[in-house]
Amino acid sequence: MSALRTIGYFSKRWLCFSQVLHTTMFRQGKQIPMIQTLASLGLGSTVSISIHRVLRKRTTVIVVLLCLLLGWMPPAIAVEDSYIAGYAAAVLQHEFNATNASLNVKDGVVTVYAVSLGTLDRTKVQTALEAIPGVTRVEIIEGIGDSEIPVTPATDAISQKIPEPESKFLPDGLLFDPLHTDPRWPHFSVAYRDISKGSEPKTTGSANFGETFAIYRDAAPFNGQWEIAFQGGVFSVFDLDASSKDLVNADYTAGLLASYRTGSLSGFIRVHHQSSHLGDEFILNNQPNRINLSYEEFDLKLSYELFNWFRVYGGGGILVNRDPSTLGRGTSQFGAELTSPWTLLSGKIRPVAYADFQVNERSNWTVNRSLMAGLQFENARIGDRKLQLLMEYYKGASPNGQFYSQQTEWIGIGLHLYY
Repeated sequence: MSALRTIGYFSKRWLCFSQVLHTTMFRQGKQIPMIQTLASLGLGSTVSISIHRVLRKRTTVIVVLLCLLLGWMPPAIAVEDSYIAGYAAAVLQHEFNATNASLNVKDGVVTVYAVSLGTLDRTKVQTALEAIPGVTRVEIIEGIGDSEIPVTPATDAISQKIPEPESKFLPDGLLFDPLHTDPRWPHFSVAYRDISKGSEPKTTGSANFGETFAIYRDAAPFNGQWEIAFQGGVFSVFDLDASSKDLVNADYTAGLLASYRTGSLSGFIRVHHQSSHLGDEFILNNQPNRINLSYEEFDLKLSYELFNWFRVYGGGGILVNRDPSTLGRGTSQFGAELTSPWTLLSGKIRPVAYADFQVNERSNWTVNRSLMAGLQFENARIGDRKLQLLMEYYKGASPNGQFYSQQTEWIGIGLHLYY
């Protein structure tokens, strides 16, 4: 806008100058001294008329160009807002898979209205929108339906509607956020642990891999969505004190989830299998009393985001097809996750803290505590992908299959990757 004022100021000054020049040179048909001098040199009235015509033409051209420029500027601003609106809608839809949302853009200010952004990180969404060229500010308003969105005249702001959720095969992302501190939630990670209690090796390394993949997603009642997802992973523990870094235990899990989300509420029903296997070198070197731990579990978990940065969850389940048959059936789990709304290094680093508690019949209903805190490395333009460096503390029944009946305690540090 300062540029427009500057152009307007100089155009007005030029118009005044040209008018004064024209009036001074040819007021009442009289020639100014310069023209009279040219006439006295014998150039006559022909020269004065030619100069008059040249100046008039140049003045007219400059004035017309300035008027056209000033006349075109407001449409240029409207085009810029249209560009921002289209760009922002594409970012929300294709990079973050947002649904049930719309946005308005006016003078570079982007206002997003949504029933809920679901599992999306609001700060990452805001950072991504603020990075769009021409955006001066971003406001995100949640908990508002289509009928509550302010109606703004088309001449005053540019509006864009994010399409309603539709059925998709192999969609991006998940409706239910990972349980980050659950020792058996499949994801990619490596960790170093110092064991202070139990019969497991005192210095261990953990190398895990796995993921949850959405297979099919569709709209559901109450402005929600549902999906079917596959989950699989391997959780392994190595003895770092052994000369060949022996494999101690490996747990394999695979299952199906049916998830649902509406607004800040999400949940899943899952059936999954877990089986445990000891490493060959560990068996040869220690000759343990091997336990062939294996079971299927039906469980249900619910999650609710009290704030954009604070989430609580909980639920329970039951074991079937147990080996050994004396394995307790009942399971329960609850926890909380804190994701800082503030970031470091222009949105690239975010502090996080998680706590998970499990109380299971197979461990005589003792409370198993898993605590993690550290830094999350992320990119605002890459959806849910994130890398975490976390300190960890665990106390309770061992989550490693072979040692499930033994109490353990450790501190460690790990690197965790989520897609």
